[in-house]
Amino acid sequence: MENFSVKISRLDYEIINRVRRLREKNDISQRQLSELMNLSKSFVGKVEALGQPDKYSIRHLALIAKALKLKSLCELLPKFIPKEDIIEIKYQKIPKQNKNGSKSKQLEERIIEIHSM
Repeated sequence: MENFSVKISRLDYEIINRVRRLREKNDISQRQLSELMNLSKSFVGKVEALGQPDKYSIRHLALIAKALKLKSLCELLPKFIPKEDIIEIKYQKIPKQNKNGSKSKQLEERIIEIHSM
């Protein structure tokens, strides 16, 4: 399997993961959240994909908070100040599993390791 690598702001990474967890907890798909934000249907999927350059902006955080009916933007932010500015994430793209256990043609990203820069 081929390995990939991306450099990203630690803060961006933490916010993306926080939004993903809240989205999944509320049983909202990437597409549904994109639509609730009045953005292109693929926007959230692109942000959550490590290989894509798209990230959330301050404007997006307000749209996400409204879409998820949060009380504060603070719910989207990590509870700590990241020690590092930039991290490097090494990952693989692997086939998703279908409900019947077979391999899907769609790929998901599996993080191998994260390094501070």
